[in-house]
Amino acid sequence: MTTAAATLARTRSAVAGAAADARTAWSYRATAGLAVIGLAALVPALPFDLRLDRLAATLYLALAAVGLGLAVGVGGVPSLAQGAFAATGAFTAAGLVARQGWPLAPAVVAATLAAALAGAVAGVALARFGGVVVAAGTWLLAWLAAFALTGFPSLSGGAQGLALPGTGGLTPSGHYELALGLTALAVGGYAVLARGQPGLALAAARDQPEAAVALGVPLARLRIGAFTASAAAGGLAGALAVQLAGVADPSAYGPALSAKLFIAVVLGGATAAAGGVAGVLVLGLLTLATEAGGLEGFQAGRVQTLLASVAVLVFLGLGDAGLLPSLRRRCRGAAAQHRPERVAPPPATETSSGGRSVLLADGLAKSFGNLAAVDGVGIELESGSVHALVGPNGSGKTTVLQLVAGSLPVDRGRVALDGVDVTREPVRGRVVGGIVRTLQTTAVVDRHTALENVLVGAGLRRRFGGAWRTLLATPKNRAETAATSAGAVEALESVGLAWAADVPAGELSAFDRRLVMVATALATRPKALLLDEPAAGAGSDDVPRLTALLHGLRTRGVAVLLVEHNLRLVRAVADRVTVLEAGRVIASGAPAEVALDPAVRRAYLGGPGL
Repeated sequence: MTTAAATLARTRSAVAGAAADARTAWSYRATAGLAVIGLAALVPALPFDLRLDRLAATLYLALAAVGLGLAVGVGGVPSLAQGAFAATGAFTAAGLVARQGWPLAPAVVAATLAAALAGAVAGVALARFGGVVVAAGTWLLAWLAAFALTGFPSLSGGAQGLALPGTGGLTPSGHYELALGLTALAVGGYAVLARGQPGLALAAARDQPEAAVALGVPLARLRIGAFTASAAAGGLAGALAVQLAGVADPSAYGPALSAKLFIAVVLGGATAAAGGVAGVLVLGLLTLATEAGGLEGFQAGRVQTLLASVAVLVFLGLGDAGLLPSLRRRCRGAAAQHRPERVAPPPATETSSGGRSVLLADGLAKSFGNLAAVDGVGIELESGSVHALVGPNGSGKTTVLQLVAGSLPVDRGRVALDGVDVTREPVRGRVVGGIVRTLQTTAVVDRHTALENVLVGAGLRRRFGGAWRTLLATPKNRAETAATSAGAVEALESVGLAWAADVPAGELSAFDRRLVMVATALATRPKALLLDEPAAGAGSDDVPRLTALLHGLRTRGVAVLLVEHNLRLVRAVADRVTVLEAGRVIASGAPAEVALDPAVRRAYLGGPGL
């Protein structure tokens, strides 16, 4: 077979595979959405005066809102600067067309790239901070953009703006069809990314940032990507909207535009792919209502703002996440209660008393001011063994886990994995190497299914799960997605939760949600698994399940460091026990040996100890 023929055969196979995957993933919502787009595309053919220029402008606004929804709903980035990114696209395109004589297409591409660059810069500056700082910083950016446009007439054309020669060869009907197509593509891209690895990781970073970092999720990089994609959509919308309007007007791109887009996203539902479109349409209907009521100018604007604010408050007050998520829940009806018979993890087929040394923590010390939280703690984990770390509350157990995992820097001491010093390695580097920690508190994304939660951990070792490969559904991406999903299902099976794969995590019991955390950590394929009180919230019938799980981990050769208050569980599973008191080791050895130590009994306030 010639090289060309082989390439053609691979291409046909890839296309056939993509088509098969698309048919499998197709849903009634996708059919309904396609029908709506098809009907909307026929609007210019209707025998009515529908003001296509106004409809096209609304769709360009919806395009910017969908991009903003990607940042707000998926990335958890409360950006209030989408109007500034739209202005970047608008005035870049207008300047290139009006002053440099560029054709429409390259000017729009350049404007989109300029907005994306501005978004990337904003992302780099703000990605490390929390929601309030991001909101304030982006709102300041919106005002800075407005001041720049009004303060530099050479840039914006002053009060008269930049007039464009013609509309780039597009009629209002052409702009409408283009805006409809781009908005539909943006909604589809949002849906694909939200369900793919980038979206799942972003959602975990949004709802449970500490847990996401502990799983090695590159939080800052993902948020910068969300900022960049959102800004690019805003810049594209602005670049095309000025061509439609025929003029780039500085007054149209003030902070009010950013606020309007943010309100539209919240109103329509930030977590819904078409939420931005729905929100813009609702605001458009409010505008029509005020016009029909005979209101104009400033008074009409105030009434529109009042009505939009009331609508947002209604949804927030009812506990809904916007118009579309609310409608989806009501159409679906009351969620079914998932209470199947409890399933224990698969039984261990053999036992192990430990093997080679996997992780060594030597002389760990950490102080907070004058308080020595950990002082000279040393722990060694062997493959196929469970090492329990116990002690009274405040003895430093969780701090030790944080030092080993890299969540806290050590003051003294070192951590080695397979003989390699990783003391200065960041959390993600340690997770990639094989040190993974679960949190003391339950941390799952409630609105995602158990399988989607576990996929966040399984995605750690993906090579072809990036945003572009996900959007294009490349053959390598699809093959890797199938393998990753299989690994995530296997992780759920290992903790006895195979039945819960498609159940939203928020509908599971407290203990099952903690098992989802363990499965997520297992999906990273760890060498050393650090479990922080996995039995918290467990009932009497749950402890045997956890016991079976820990025995199963021993069989698989995983080295487990277990922090636990349930001493019955510790006696049942631990090969070795280290007891802490006030940050220091007071006993270490086999459970039976440690249980007889007088210092251990005193540490437990005269109780029976181990």
